[in-house]
Amino acid sequence: MTVVRRATPEDAPAMGRVHVAAWRAAYRGQMPDDYLDGLSADDRARMWADAMAEDIAARAILVAEDDGEIVGFAVAGSGVHGEEAGELYAINVDPRRWGTGVGRALLRAAEEGLSALGHEEAVLWVLPTNDRARRFYESGDWRTDGAQRTADVLGVEVPEIRYRRRLAEEL
Repeated sequence: MTVVRRATPEDAPAMGRVHVAAWRAAYRGQMPDDYLDGLSADDRARMWADAMAEDIAARAILVAEDDGEIVGFAVAGSGVHGEEAGELYAINVDPRRWGTGVGRALLRAAEEGLSALGHEEAVLWVLPTNDRARRFYESGDWRTDGAQRTADVLGVEVPEIRYRRRLAEEL
């Protein structure tokens, strides 16, 4: 059974492993292969440990755990760049667990967290060529709103499109 909870610093190594595995599987052909091949789980673990040490009240770092194993994570919080909507900054699931409901559980928990922070809407950014992610978000009532940008995503410039979702009262 999948349990979603707040991440702790002890989760950082597992988050690093999930992060690298998910990016290599999801972004192959969409980001440079040499970049993906050079990703380090240890570097990502340090990044997540540092993020948790910042203790930002308006941000939630969540993990999905199955039988004691971290199988995914999500990060959500107050929007940046003057955006009033909350933002889903990241969601990554171990590719071996894609299609098992782990991503859906993380997305729901992130939406609930954003709603609890007082946000009525949420946004996220996704690569326009990431069809799998786009189908996933669209199945959860997220819709593109026409906004586009080029962003530096952990050292790589990529095009992104924005999705938006009203956070319903049932959350």
